Amino acid sequence: MIATGNARGVHHIESPAMTSLACMADVRDIDRLVAIVSVIRPGAANGLKKSQFARRAQGLEPVAYTHESLAPVLRTTFGVVAYEEHILQICEAFAGLSPGRADVLRRALVKQDMAKVEEVHVEFIAAAKTRSHDEATIAQVWELVAGFQGYAFCRAHSTAYGVEAYQGAYAKHYHPAEFMAGVLTNGKGFYSALVYTLECRRLGVGFLSPDVNVSSDAFTVELSDALSGTPTVPLEKAIRVPLRNIKDLGEATLNRWRNERQLSPFASVRDFCERARPEGPEALNLIRAGAFDSLGSSRTEHFWRALHCSHEASAGADWLFREAKEDDIRATFREEPTALQKLHDELELFAYTINGHPLDCHPEIAWHTYCPIAELHRYHNQRVTVCGLIIVSRSHLQQNGQPMKFISICDRTGIVECEIFAAAYRAYGLATVRYPVVQVTAEVKPFDNGAGYTLEVLRVEKPRTNDTLLTQKTRLAKP
Repeated sequence: MIATGNARGVHHIESPAMTSLACMADVRDIDRLVAIVSVIRPGAANGLKKSQFARRAQGLEPVAYTHESLAPVLRTTFGVVAYEEHILQICEAFAGLSPGRADVLRRALVKQDMAKVEEVHVEFIAAAKTRSHDEATIAQVWELVAGFQGYAFCRAHSTAYGVEAYQGAYAKHYHPAEFMAGVLTNGKGFYSALVYTLECRRLGVGFLSPDVNVSSDAFTVELSDALSGTPTVPLEKAIRVPLRNIKDLGEATLNRWRNERQLSPFASVRDFCERARPEGPEALNLIRAGAFDSLGSSRTEHFWRALHCSHEASAGADWLFREAKEDDIRATFREEPTALQKLHDELELFAYTINGHPLDCHPEIAWHTYCPIAELHRYHNQRVTVCGLIIVSRSHLQQNGQPMKFISICDRTGIVECEIFAAAYRAYGLATVRYPVVQVTAEVKPFDNGAGYTLEVLRVEKPRTNDTLLTQKTRLAKP
């Protein structure tokens, strides 16, 4: 699972950079996993060391230690300086530099204090010459040491992270629903909740709406025979979204709900309103989130019953319409919301969808005209056009200082990382902000081992729509 880049949600190794490196290095043992935790850090990663480590780890490039004295030091990282203690060990093994001065060099490299680095450089050369090393070898070893600029981890630190990452990956692989429910409850991962819900769907785990009589304060796993409106195998696992995740639901109302639910279940919307006493837009948001659906009746009926209860309250306590226009809300609930309206409500209230895929919110897009992300592995070094929802976006600077951008997009079949280098970013960067769903024309750039790829973006545009295609067909049909 780790080696194929499917560790989203696993602490320490879930970012796009880490999942890509895991693919590049074909991480299938604990030593390699421990190593990439540090190799990804700035000190170890500069100078294309990530690619060097990945190629050497798989035998795609010969391992070189620069000098035989470094082989015991760098054997587990295939000749790559990956851990901070490597600086100390190289200085001692090759030059015989004292541990104290070697540690001064390590700190100077981490802080990029080049004056101090140069000071120790002189000492390094002098010490190495006393061991009869020739100048060319001394220069090569120093280049290896001095290339480590910026922080990394020591091996003990990397090991602690690597073991924890392996444990998390084990839990995700064998208990995906429970693991992802924990990730969503914790809410501290690299990605937004939207990305984690997409990962759940990729794993075949569906969702259940909040329920005033069922929900706890955590995302919980339940057995369900009807997940998110899609027919499934009976008793399949699904994740119940907690009530507390509904937008604008205050802690005071949640406390009253918890206390009252312990006494007895809620029998109706009116019963809930009288006992939990929701305020402001809370009752309306509970209805739109489907929290009363299990009580029977339609959401429209729930609204009017809540409205009736609101008007029966004391003067000035029309909590259903507080901070909202009454006429607008009344107009909204004159008829039952459509499936599409419910999805848009869920996006507004949770920032992700529950009863359908987020892409269901964009039915106008001509999805069938694009290459599915899951099929991109068939088109190495070829130009493709894909379409997807932007779920991760981060700006970056190239080595020459020019701005670029990384985005991750998803369709119904998967997620892919896209690299928008400076030239393409200048021309099309605005489209990545303007449109939530984008059409990307790019070249598929495979990793050296062929086990993964990224997209090198050529163009980013507004996606094609079904209406556009229909217009084009009409024009072609005219004499």
